[in-house]
Amino acid sequence: MLACSLSVCNKNMFEEKDDTIMARWLANELTEAERIAFEASPEYEEYMQLKKGLQALKKPHFEKEALRAIVWQGIENQKPSKVIPLKRVYYTIGIAASILLLLGFFFNEVSYTSGIGEKREIELPDGTVVSLNAQTTLKRNRFFWNNDKEVELIGEAFFDVIKGEGFKVKTSSGTVSVLGTQFNVKARTSSFEVFCYEGKVRYDNPKEQQQSYLEAGDAVRLKDNILLEFKHVERGPLWQSGRSTFSNAEIRDVMQELEVYYGVSFDYQPNLIQGHYSGTFVHNNLELALKSVFVPMGLSYEISQDQKIVVLNASN
Repeated sequence: MLACSLSVCNKNMFEEKDDTIMARWLANELTEAERIAFEASPEYEEYMQLKKGLQALKKPHFEKEALRAIVWQGIENQKPSKVIPLKRVYYTIGIAASILLLLGFFFNEVSYTSGIGEKREIELPDGTVVSLNAQTTLKRNRFFWNNDKEVELIGEAFFDVIKGEGFKVKTSSGTVSVLGTQFNVKARTSSFEVFCYEGKVRYDNPKEQQQSYLEAGDAVRLKDNILLEFKHVERGPLWQSGRSTFSNAEIRDVMQELEVYYGVSFDYQPNLIQGHYSGTFVHNNLELALKSVFVPMGLSYEISQDQKIVVLNASN
C-alpha cells in the first residue's frame, strides 16, 4: 500500500517542496510512492520538457584514448582545416544561453490564487504559512527559495513567518521586510495597509521616500500617498473570522470590499456615494451585508436576478 494518496502526495510535493522534488527526480532518488504521485501531477509534463531541454544541451561522451588518437592523427597529417568564424561560435553559444534562460523563466515561478469570496491557506518551502483573502494572488520563485525568500502580493494576505532573515513581501505600493512575525498586508487597487500582530516588520516605499518600523499593535495605511501610522488592538485580521470591520472608512472602499467577497458590481449616481462608514458586514450573506452597509447610509438597494449587480438609490 502506498504511504499516501495521490492527491495528498501531489499537494505535499508540488506546492510545498517544488525545488527539491525536481532535483531528486532527476537523480532518480524518489520513492515508488513519490514517483507515482509525481507522474500523475500536472507538473510532470513541464518537468519532462525541461529535462529534454537540458539533455539536448549536454556534452557528448568521448572515450579519452580514442579522442587523443584522433587529435594526434590530425596534427601529423597537417592538412589545412576549415576555419569556423568566431561569430558563428558566439551565435551558437547565444542560442544555447537563450534556451536556458527561457526554460528558467518558464519553470521558475509558482503562483497561488484565491477567487471571489474564497480564502486559501498555503505553506511555503521554509514552513511559513500564508492565508490568502478573497481575490488575492501570491507569487514566488520555484527554485532556490532559501536564497531568495521574496513573494509578490496582489490582494490581501496574513503571514505567519518562520524566524530567519530575508523574507520580503513586494507590492505595488512598497515592500514589507520581516524577521519572524505575524502580520497582515492589504495591497488592493485603491488601498494599502499593514497590520503587525507579533514581532517586527519594516515598510519601505522608495518611490514616495516613506519608511516605517512596526511592532505588535502598530499599523500603517496609505491615504492619497500619505503614510498614516496608528495603533490597533486586534489579535489577528478580522477577515479570517468571516467579517469585515471599518472605522470612518470611505464608502467607496467599503464597496470595493463587497465586490471582493461577493463578486458584485454597483450601479449608482455618483452624488449618492458620499461620506464615511463605520460598521461591520459578514462574508456569507449578500442581503445581510448590503443591509448592514447601506441602510445606515440612508440608501436603498436592488439586487439583480443573477446577484451580480446592485442598484443603489436614495431611500424615500
